[in-house]
Amino acid sequence: DLFWAVRDVSFEVHAGEALGIIGRNGAGKSTILKLLTRILKPTEGACAVVGRTGALIEVAAGFHPDLTGRENVYLQGAIMGMKRDEIARRFDEIVTFAGVEAFIDTPVKRYSSGMNARLGFSIAAHLTPDVLIIDEVLAVGDKGFQEKCQARMQQFRNEGVAIVFVSHHLPAVAQLCSQVLLMDQGRPAMLGPPPEVI
Repeated sequence: DLFWAVRDVSFEVHAGEALGIIGRNGAGKSTILKLLTRILKPTEGACAVVGRTGALIEVAAGFHPDLTGRENVYLQGAIMGMKRDEIARRFDEIVTFAGVEAFIDTPVKRYSSGMNARLGFSIAAHLTPDVLIIDEVLAVGDKGFQEKCQARMQQFRNEGVAIVFVSHHLPAVAQLCSQVLLMDQGRPAMLGPPPEVI
């Protein structure tokens, strides 16, 4: 039997726009993000992202557990295309935003999932991307961190960054996004303005 994780999906997100992707677990939301970030290749069709991309697809994806937070900032920054001196210039900002100053020289295997997510988002958020691809970053972290994330994503949108944002946190989707795509069993059920689709 064939199983299509995603089928017949089509959308564009331009500079300064934010697309929210919502739906039940297993609807194909994260698969779309993995296609956009080239973690997966489409079996049919095509997808393209133009410009420098910041992505947070899975909590601490790309972090090496035995390396410290400091070492992982440099490693993850390099993977995302940042130059060493750029990472060094933004290092304090990244660590402060994540709120992990006291643990930056501790191996990340000792971090909580919330600490990992905060550090991962902070690295992506300080990349100055053209496109930001975010999966459920608001599902972890306390209310204060969630508000910081939302404010940072809104700032990116105001600066002309294109954003694709997967979340079950519908108030955040409604506040940030210009369009919302509702996925249902791997297919698009509706694409339109946030109040209508939500």
